[in-house]
Amino acid sequence: MTELERFKKLKKELQEASELYYQNAISPMSDEEFDMAMKELEAMELAHPEWVTSDSLTQKVGSDLSNTFPKIKHSVPMLSISNAYNEEEIHAFIESAEKLTHPGLEWVCEMKIDGVSLSLTYENGFLIRAVTRGDGQFGDDITPNALTIEDIPKTLEKPIPGIFEVRGEVYMNRSDFESLNEKFSKEGKKIFQNPRNTVAGSIKLKNPQECASRPLHFIAYYIPQKKDAKKHSENLEYLKSLGFETNLYWKASNSKEIMERSRLIGESRDSLAFDIDGMVIKLNDIKLQEELGATAKSPRWVIAYKFKAERAYTKLLSVEYQVGRTGAITPVANLSPVRLAGTTVKRATLHNFDEIKRLDIHLGDIVGVEKGGEIIPKIVGVLKEERLPDAKEIPVPTNCPECNEPVILPEGEVILRCGNLHCKAMRQCLFENFVSRDAMNIENLGPSLITALLDSKKINNLSDIYKLTRDDLLCLERMADKSVSNILNAIEKSKDQSLEHLLLALGIRYVGRTSAKNIAKHFRNLNAIQNASREEFLEVTDIGEKIADSIYQFFQQESTKEEISKLLQFGLNPLYLGAEGSLFQGQTIVITGTLPSLDRNEARVLIEDNGGKVSGSVSKKTTWVLAGEAAGSKLTKATELGIPIHDESWLLEQIK
Repeated sequence: MTELERFKKLKKELQEASELYYQNAISPMSDEEFDMAMKELEAMELAHPEWVTSDSLTQKVGSDLSNTFPKIKHSVPMLSISNAYNEEEIHAFIESAEKLTHPGLEWVCEMKIDGVSLSLTYENGFLIRAVTRGDGQFGDDITPNALTIEDIPKTLEKPIPGIFEVRGEVYMNRSDFESLNEKFSKEGKKIFQNPRNTVAGSIKLKNPQECASRPLHFIAYYIPQKKDAKKHSENLEYLKSLGFETNLYWKASNSKEIMERSRLIGESRDSLAFDIDGMVIKLNDIKLQEELGATAKSPRWVIAYKFKAERAYTKLLSVEYQVGRTGAITPVANLSPVRLAGTTVKRATLHNFDEIKRLDIHLGDIVGVEKGGEIIPKIVGVLKEERLPDAKEIPVPTNCPECNEPVILPEGEVILRCGNLHCKAMRQCLFENFVSRDAMNIENLGPSLITALLDSKKINNLSDIYKLTRDDLLCLERMADKSVSNILNAIEKSKDQSLEHLLLALGIRYVGRTSAKNIAKHFRNLNAIQNASREEFLEVTDIGEKIADSIYQFFQQESTKEEISKLLQFGLNPLYLGAEGSLFQGQTIVITGTLPSLDRNEARVLIEDNGGKVSGSVSKKTTWVLAGEAAGSKLTKATELGIPIHDESWLLEQIK
C-alpha cells in the first residue's frame, strides 16, 4: 500500500468512525485508537499539505447535528478538547502555554465525565434554551428534552439579568444504564453500547416524555461569557451557588502534580457512580485563557489526559458464534472469570476472524482483555510464551450456527455472514427494514412490536404482515384500539407504494434506496425484474457486477418466488409509479443543511422524480448543491470548487 493509499484509507476510516460516534451513538474505535489514527493523519497532512481538504477531521469538529431539531448558532463556538496519553504530552502542553504567557501557571484538574456536552441559556434567570454541541458552530435545540432532566435548574437560585449561558455534561450513572439495558433487552429493543452512547441517543429522542423516562443527570463545568470572575475555579463555585451540580476540582502548578492527581483520580474510578475516561486540565486564569485563544478545533488553554483502558489476563476457554440482526457472525470468547474495571468478566468479543488471525489466538491461550466502555470487553493480545504445545486454532464456521445454511464472505469484507435472509437471527432486521419509511413506510409498526409479533408467532414471513387482524394486535401488551386501527390503516396504505419501495423492502443484499429506484425505473414492473438475466441488470444505471449478481441470485431462489407471490396476492403494487420528469436529467446533486419546509427525504424524492441523482458527498462531478441552514463542510467544499449553490425556494420554483 502506497503512502497516498494509506492516507485515503485512514481518512475514510476516521470519517466513518466519527459519523457512527456522533450520528448513531456507536463507538467503533476506542478513544485512544481514534486519537492515534488522527495523529497519523495529521503527520501525513503536515508532510503533504496538498492532501489537506476542508472536509478532513483535522480541520473541523465532529458533528452530531440531525435533521430532527431546529439549529441554533452558538454565541461562542463549542470546540473539542485535545487529548494526551502520557506525562510527556502533558509537560509539552504546559510548556507551550507558559512560553506564550509566563512561567508558574495555575491549573485546575477535573474528572472527565464520559457524557454529552450541552449548552444552557437563561434569560433573566429562566431557562429558555438547551443546545447540543453539534458541529461546534451550530447545535440542535433540544430544550423540551432538557426540561425533563432534574439536575438542570429551570430557574436560577440567584437572579441574573439578561442572557446567561452555562455549559456542562449530560451523563448517566452506570447502575441506571445497566437497568435500562436490561429493560430494553426484555422488551426486545436494541441495547446501548455504553452510558455515553445511551445519553447521546436519549437527548435526541423526538418524544420528551420518553426522554423523561431515561435517568439523565447534568453537571455544569464552564461559563463561556461571564467577565467579572478572574479564575475558572471561582466560576465553578459561582455555578454551585446558582443551583447547579458541579464537578470536583483540584489545583496544580506543574506536570508532576497533575500526573499525581490523575493517578489518584484513576484509582477512584471503580468507586464512582458514573464513568470517567480521564482528567481535564484547564488554565485557571480566565484572562490568560482568552490570550491563548483556540485553533480551528480546540482551545489552547485546556487538555484532557485520557486514562488507558484497564487490562486483565485470563484463560480463553472456548469460542461461540453469535449471529447479528444483519447476518454478521461474530466470534465471542468464553473466559475464565476475571475482575476488570470493577466487574467480573466472563466473555469478550473477538470482533472477526481476521482479528483472530492477526492476534494469532488459540483455544486455551492466556489473553489480555480490556474494557474501554464496551458492554462486552475485547481481547487485545495473547501471552504466546504461555501457550500449551497442543493448543488448537479457533475454527472458522462454514455454516450459520442459527439456521445451518452456508455462510458467505462478501468480496471486500472481513465479516462472515449468514446468506439466508430468513434466518431466525435475521428476521427482526428483515421486518424492520420492510416497514421502514424508505421501504413500505408502515408507521407505528416499530421494533418492539415486531419483536412481540415474532415471539408470539403471529408473523414469520414478510407476507404475514398483511394477514394481521385486529384481534392479533389487540391481544399484545399495551395495544389500544386506536393504535391498532392506525397500524392496520398503515398496512393497507402500504400496498399502494411504488415498485422501488417494495424492492428496497425485500432486503436484497447491496440494494439500497438509489439502486432500488434505478432498477424500478429501468424495468417498470416486478415481473420483468423477476425474469431478467444478470446481463440485463448490468444495463441499469449504477448497477455493477456485485449488485447484479446479488439481485439475480435473489430472484432465482424458490423462497423469494413464493414470498413475492404471496405479497402480490395481498394486493401489493408491482408497478413503478414514479414521475418521469427530465428537468435534472444527468445532474448530480448534493443536499446539505436544514431546509425551511422540506426534510431531506422529501427533497431527494423531488430531485429524483425529475431525473436527478442525489449524492452524499461533494466532488468535481457535483452539478449543484441544495443548501439549507447550518450547511457545514459540504457547502464550504462546494464553494471552493465553484459549484453552484441553490436554496429550497429555487428548487420549488424550478419544478413548478
